[in-house]
Amino acid sequence: MRRYLIFVTTSLSLLMYAIDSTVVAVAFPNFTRELHTNVLWSAWTISIFFIAVTMTVPLAGNLGDSYGRKKVFLVSLMLFTGSSLACGLAPTIYTLIAFRFLQGVGGACFIPTASGIVSDHFPENREAAIGLFSSIFSVGTVVGPNLGGWIVSQYSWRYIFYVNVPIGILLMGSSMLLLKDSRTHSLPHLDLAGVALMSGSLLFLMFGLNLASESFSTRSILLAALFVTVSLFFVVLFLRQEKRTAHPILDVALLRSTPFVAANISNLVVGITMMGAFSFVPLYVTSVCKLSTLMSGMILTPRSLAMAVAAAVTSFLLKRWGYRWPMVLGFGLISLTTILLAPGLPMWGITGLRWGTVETLSLLLFLNGIAGGVVFPASNNACIELMPEKVATIVGLRNMFRNVGAALGISLVTSILHLSPDPARGFTIVFISLGLTFLVSIPLLFLMPAGRKAWG
Repeated sequence: MRRYLIFVTTSLSLLMYAIDSTVVAVAFPNFTRELHTNVLWSAWTISIFFIAVTMTVPLAGNLGDSYGRKKVFLVSLMLFTGSSLACGLAPTIYTLIAFRFLQGVGGACFIPTASGIVSDHFPENREAAIGLFSSIFSVGTVVGPNLGGWIVSQYSWRYIFYVNVPIGILLMGSSMLLLKDSRTHSLPHLDLAGVALMSGSLLFLMFGLNLASESFSTRSILLAALFVTVSLFFVVLFLRQEKRTAHPILDVALLRSTPFVAANISNLVVGITMMGAFSFVPLYVTSVCKLSTLMSGMILTPRSLAMAVAAAVTSFLLKRWGYRWPMVLGFGLISLTTILLAPGLPMWGITGLRWGTVETLSLLLFLNGIAGGVVFPASNNACIELMPEKVATIVGLRNMFRNVGAALGISLVTSILHLSPDPARGFTIVFISLGLTFLVSIPLLFLMPAGRKAWG
């Protein structure tokens, strides 16, 4: 019975993290209004979360193995719960961004640490337990926008953070009672310099984009150019650090592999659009389509459900289909549905159907979700086949490139929206350009492993 209670505790922690990674997308238009800021800074509440996850995940598993999973899990719960309370109390957009960063650091530790705890307590059916545990994230992507839309429409955006506090306290109590201290296996091997340089490069690049978009004055343009230069300098230092360290985040030797480079450029594209740009669908729904805040959360449900179901079905059929053609078809459908989301296009005029805004958006997002559900398991397995003896390394790098893409995508989209004369024009540019990016990325997929039984 005890191990099932542990499973529930760790699952709730992952659910809480998954909800908070999606719920803010519904609320950030309210940040803009109530904290007297613009969309550029409001969107940092989403992108900074991805940056924190990118920084923390490469370290979290090692820390759990070295200091004990119970200690790391409890510290991450305390950090996540405390920063959630601080987010709700944040008086300015800048303090909110800072506390969202801490929330991301705490939440990112849940993933490897909680997975290790579940694995330890279900050794005889580890695969099923981890598979069920991992599926909780899909539940969070459904619950998050809907819960956020309801809370924001009924109360205040601050309550999307306050709700974590009693849950976090409950989970801390159950963790202290149920979990046992594990032995320290070794001293941690942490590439802190690599993490700092990679994160610094990303932050300076995003600050540069922010400055260039916020003002066209000579001073801001020169400062933006300086930030971008510093970002590129940090990239050079990061690559040098990874060559020298014994435990690198990124094995630089992999960059000589064309399939590896192609796989992770495609991961970057997926992160920019599927994780980054689609975070703005709630804003698009309220500002362009003039739907309610509650509906802006609900409209994402067809996409999340379709993605979860399509991913499950595709996972079982990959041995028959191979990896390449599901990715090609998925990229093509993502490209089409993303372009069709652009406001002002005659989306359904060619069909003769008279659909309302909600029905049209729901169908497009549903089809986009199916495409994403086909792409994710196919690309995940294609990446692993590049180096099956280093599964953990490849999976970690795949997630890193996707999270980096998500953070960059958010910066690019906010820059376009801020510079556009109106939201409709901005979203037209965003959806068409990102849809075309997916289309021109398809040739990269032919450089990746095709799978054991590829079609044809």
